[in-house]
Amino acid sequence: MGKKNAGAMRRVIGVLGSCALAAGLLVGGQVVAAPAPAQALDLPTWDDVQRAKQNEASAGKKVAEIEGLLSQSQQELDRLRTLASVAMAELNAAEQNLARATEKLQNLERQAEESRQEAEAAADRAGVIVAQMYRSGGVDRSMELFLDSDGSTADALLERMASMSKATERNTQLSEEAEQAANTADALSQQAESARAEREVLRQEQAVKEQAAAEAAASQEDRVRAQEAQQRELQLQLEALKDETTSTVDGYRERLRIEEEQRIAAEKERQRQAAEAAEALRRAQEEAAKNPGGGGGGGGGVISPPPPVSSNGWVRPTSGYYVSEGFRSPGRWNHTGIDLATACWTPIVAAQSGTVTMSYWDPYGGGNMVNINHPNGWQTRYAHMIQWASVSGGQWVNAGQVVGYVGSTGASTGCHLHFEMRPNQDSGWYDFVNPAFYINF
Repeated sequence: MGKKNAGAMRRVIGVLGSCALAAGLLVGGQVVAAPAPAQALDLPTWDDVQRAKQNEASAGKKVAEIEGLLSQSQQELDRLRTLASVAMAELNAAEQNLARATEKLQNLERQAEESRQEAEAAADRAGVIVAQMYRSGGVDRSMELFLDSDGSTADALLERMASMSKATERNTQLSEEAEQAANTADALSQQAESARAEREVLRQEQAVKEQAAAEAAASQEDRVRAQEAQQRELQLQLEALKDETTSTVDGYRERLRIEEEQRIAAEKERQRQAAEAAEALRRAQEEAAKNPGGGGGGGGGVISPPPPVSSNGWVRPTSGYYVSEGFRSPGRWNHTGIDLATACWTPIVAAQSGTVTMSYWDPYGGGNMVNINHPNGWQTRYAHMIQWASVSGGQWVNAGQVVGYVGSTGASTGCHLHFEMRPNQDSGWYDFVNPAFYINF
């Protein structure tokens, strides 16, 4: 967190007190707030909420007031989120152009290689025929048959000459096919070179658009975070007014604090059990290696431990999930990632170490998103986060570091993480791939 956010953080902590964690203003495991929102509404204080909570009539009016403020705050949040939409649209178009150019190049290279292989195969077949003609004696052997021929050898001579004629004709045909295929391969190779140059231009354009989009999103980052903080505070005040389990704001805050402590304790217990199960599995494997012929114990079945945190060198990007929709599922070819359904506010972590390219609002349905480029040539994307990403463009993150929290923003129904992967080859991004091919979810 930068110094410019420190004062704002202290202000929000002072307002929200012990319910700050429940307010969801979490960045990298710490409570954070941004500068004052762009739209300065006349917001109620928690003292106002407390006074209204003590009077049924006042409470009703205050509820209506806060609901109106929430609506205005949401409109301002939507406006701030979409200020970078023009830059994002240009980046989206550049990425699509680059993807099409890459596909064109791949097709031309594949076709050129197929034509080269076809030319080589035709040349090989022609060579086989020539070798067969040579082994059988060729024309010289036929002339020998002619000179030594009598009535009994005339038919054999004619048959041999006919076979030689067909072989020569077939050899000529194969040679022509080989030459034509070679010429086609050369032409396709030249087209591929042109396509490669075209893709390089588009790759540079995409890089420029990506930088512009990242800068546009970063320029709104603090204001969006501040507006999200305002929105969450209003929601908390509304919940406190409507909460019938406590008679005071302090009681409501205490309930939220207890619930948060219970959630944290439950998560720690889950991690402890997973670690114990993993250790038990490791010991069992060591024991099995020492006694490969040993039998199992009696009683019930073997209890399988929870899967490890990492998979094939990748860290699973969230926890407690089930796969609610797979990659390019039937009827949704444009679903370019895998959906991991889990509770809102579940931490989202970097699948590998890398550099954040941009944190942004995706106007095409991704909602709050973050993209990370990894040194191993991959990019991962994390969508539908409940609030603006906890990390910023240009920031280095370690594998397993919190980058945001599961939500349902954008084109989403229900809390889940939409997780995407795509490779970078020859300095050009290729199309998205199925994450399940690389990470054991």
